Amino acid sequence: MRFAETAEEDIAFSVSPLLEAVHSWHVLTDPGHHALHVPWVRRCRRLPAALRRRMREQGFLVADYIPAFFESRAGDHDADFADQLSAVRTLPPAVLAVELARTLVDTTRWTGHDLVRDPAVRDAVLAECRRTDADRAARLDRVLTDPLPVLEEAFTVLEDYWSAAFAEEWERVEPSLYESIAQAGARIARQGLFPMLRTLVPQIRIDPTRRALRLDRPHHHDIAVTRDRPVTFTASRYVWPHVRVTCDAPWPLRITYPSLPLAPAARPTSQEDTLTALRALAAAPRLQIITHLSAQSRTTQELATLVGLSPSVTSRHLHQLTQAGLTTTRREGYYVLYSLDPTRFDHIATILAALAPRTDP
Repeated sequence: MRFAETAEEDIAFSVSPLLEAVHSWHVLTDPGHHALHVPWVRRCRRLPAALRRRMREQGFLVADYIPAFFESRAGDHDADFADQLSAVRTLPPAVLAVELARTLVDTTRWTGHDLVRDPAVRDAVLAECRRTDADRAARLDRVLTDPLPVLEEAFTVLEDYWSAAFAEEWERVEPSLYESIAQAGARIARQGLFPMLRTLVPQIRIDPTRRALRLDRPHHHDIAVTRDRPVTFTASRYVWPHVRVTCDAPWPLRITYPSLPLAPAARPTSQEDTLTALRALAAAPRLQIITHLSAQSRTTQELATLVGLSPSVTSRHLHQLTQAGLTTTRREGYYVLYSLDPTRFDHIATILAALAPRTDP
């Protein structure tokens, strides 16, 4: 996914009560993989036994692949849970069948579109499923014949889950999601898009020099984010530890990301630690070195030539920057390459921004 220089104009942020409820249901299907949400898992043990049983029966809908139709009206800040679910119910049956089928098959081998449109593919997949999982095959056959009754069964369970538990939880979670969006917006305004994206490491890989992010998925796309094809970042608490991407037509481009950073938290910074970093920055030659390193990693010899100093003096400046945690080193053959530590710079910038007086708009 590649971003233009004016990427801030091509992105939006949102929250979604429907998506949040769905992701919390996903947590309940396999709680062992969601350590952060153990308190919610324990709370849901108090739900009525009949509802918990029905949620297990319909859990196929959210256990692995989260259907993109749950993103209907996800960018509409005025839409509540009922509005969003009503929007899903109005979608064409063929669109619903494609997404439902993807919850029941190996999507690295088949696509929902092929199952819906190609009878030969459908028959082959059903035959294979019948040999390995008769119940799954029967459900897939129902989905491909008429998805609406299957969907209505699952949606009725989702509505009951919302009423019994998640409506109250949404009241608690929603303010923190908007706060995380405000923080992301403030960081983008101060530092640009990529420092915000860095909080999603290690689930994504970023390449600021190419203005690109990459997610390792068995589903290849090369996407340019533009004004005509913007991307929406949807903040979620219950999507953690995943980052989910929607990139197939007819759905808008969306990244649903954890409102809590995936990257390891920066170590606590004492006042002296901050002063050490600021002292390291408070010299013209070291600022010149940092400027050159912001473009690419370099050796002592390269930097000495660029800043017009001897290698020994340049080495002393680099030592001070490294001691302050602002630069890192790695060896490539005979040479030692110096690079900036972006996490350290982000942390110092956050500390300095917190010192600025806040004024009401």
